[in-house]
Amino acid sequence: MISEHHRQQVANANTSERPLLVTTYTLLPNAQVYIDQVLRVFLDEVGLSYIFDQLSFCIRELTVNAKKANTKRVYFESLGLDLASASDYEKGMVHFKRDTLADKGLFLTLLKEHGLYVKVEFLKRHNACSVAVRNNVEIHPVELTRVRDKIAKAQTYMSLEDAFSEVLDESEGAGLGIVVLILMLKTLGFSGDFFQLYTLGGETIARIVLPLTLDDD
Repeated sequence: MISEHHRQQVANANTSERPLLVTTYTLLPNAQVYIDQVLRVFLDEVGLSYIFDQLSFCIRELTVNAKKANTKRVYFESLGLDLASASDYEKGMVHFKRDTLADKGLFLTLLKEHGLYVKVEFLKRHNACSVAVRNNVEIHPVELTRVRDKIAKAQTYMSLEDAFSEVLDESEGAGLGIVVLILMLKTLGFSGDFFQLYTLGGETIARIVLPLTLDDD
């Protein structure tokens, strides 16, 4: 359970409309639990507690993606490969999942040693709130294009069945979780450009921006 001190920190950040950050390097289960606790307080404060389950899913999807991107950085460095090179990228991804799962402890240590973080940012501003997941490895251009294409398609889907039949591919299911994320929020009545994925200042930022009230029309 989140402490009264941390609860007050969330309230103060909302009142002053400044970001509240939760930082993790390894994204172990206790970090996920704490992020959920902060999220619950944040949503209570802004009057959106009814979307806790859906937004918790979204944050978990985005933080896992961010940690995976950070792990790719240290994995590619360990192989002497350039993450920005298309040919090296293809070569490095062949055994990425197998190798990093086989030695999870080592790669968790390397993430911390290299200062590769995942930050969850909670922000209330004017009549909207946002939750952003930031990590300090820029997404590979190939992946960014692939995911953005799926984000655009997700706006046209009417159901999860549509998404699974058209989006699933062999490249790590890239972007499928984000498509599910968008469809879940659309089902709750959110519309427009509420999900953004971009790079800025050496970071990859995935941001969900939601109005505090929904139009009834």
